[in-house]
Amino acid sequence: MNTRLVAGGAVAAAVIYFALAVFFLPQPYSLTLVPPRPAPVITSVTLSNDTIALGGEFSIRVSAANRGDPADLQLVSIAFPNATSTAIVTVNDHNFKQTPLPINRGDPIAASYTGIQNIEAGYPAIEAQSRPWEPGEAFNIDLSIKPEGEGRFVIFVKAVGLPHNGDQAHYPAGGILDQQNEYVDVYEVTVTKP
Repeated sequence: MNTRLVAGGAVAAAVIYFALAVFFLPQPYSLTLVPPRPAPVITSVTLSNDTIALGGEFSIRVSAANRGDPADLQLVSIAFPNATSTAIVTVNDHNFKQTPLPINRGDPIAASYTGIQNIEAGYPAIEAQSRPWEPGEAFNIDLSIKPEGEGRFVIFVKAVGLPHNGDQAHYPAGGILDQQNEYVDVYEVTVTKP
């Protein structure tokens, strides 16, 4: 049997199937073209202390879930706008599918939820992600942090799901904007004199 004839027949069958699916059965076909709508949510943030003495450390546990469609990638970001480096942070435990990444000043990061615009990080963060992240799956991360100075130590927490195709794809839905022009929840610990 001629292999060109067999290959040509397979291509013709695929073209016919595609034409039928698009022109004669558009509803079932169009349903497959709708992108998933992940809905990340931070389910809890727990700080071990709200006040510590300089030289001490505190811990933070962040838990997140996906309450929407499957996410190609969903991430949790924990940022430290008045820190100078992730050297003050230790990842104690996590159950994310990928290893949490440290982001330091000057590192390139995506901005404005699109992933298209890149900026240089102005302050450090830890980003934990799972690829993919299925509906109902929950992940958490535990960090220890040893602040470098006295005063308010601020923490920004957010979650973003990809594809980012609506307000449901980020958490929180409003509030303060961070360096990436994305919404965050704000937590703080007071650092006192030793």
